[in-house]
Amino acid sequence: MKRSLIALAILALSAGTAVAAPGDPRVVQGTLEWPASLAAEPFIAMRGEDGRVYYVDVSAAQRRVPGALTAGSRVAVLGVEGTRPHEMAALVLGAGDAASLGLTAPNAAPAPGGAAEPVWRLDGTVQSVSGSTITLRTADGKTHNVEASQLSDATLRALHSGDRVSLFGVPQPDRRLVANGYIQVADPPPPAASPR
Repeated sequence: MKRSLIALAILALSAGTAVAAPGDPRVVQGTLEWPASLAAEPFIAMRGEDGRVYYVDVSAAQRRVPGALTAGSRVAVLGVEGTRPHEMAALVLGAGDAASLGLTAPNAAPAPGGAAEPVWRLDGTVQSVSGSTITLRTADGKTHNVEASQLSDATLRALHSGDRVSLFGVPQPDRRLVANGYIQVADPPPPAASPR
């Protein structure tokens, strides 16, 4: 798991914010603006070092926080960009800067035992949600059953047949995906009518 987060962070650090798009990995650090004291809230508002306010879904995030976080605390988030540049779905939330996420720099040596595990991304349309299994149909017409037990119950309840999503996770030896992050993809707006 840690290796997969390192790989995702390396992708995020190398991608930069100028070229990020929905579903792209991101690392943002800054200060917590809301809530006043973080407990079980499903999302946070944070001000990044770039001065922007980010709305971050932390409901399924691994929290690397030694104690309570209060407004004004330094925080760092590793996640994926949502449909708008100021929206994110967090995979990891840490107190302090990006080092608190347990990430290494892009030029650092690989973790002992070899290279970092790959992180898979699967884009598609939800066919069904049964327990902790999401059945997803991809653009090529194939159907995939994705283990989603690492996502929150609230997230699983919010997914419905027909929703377009991107699921992220580490592949297992049997080539199945265990999702530990997701974003919901908004449908594009309808085209504007042409003037007559």
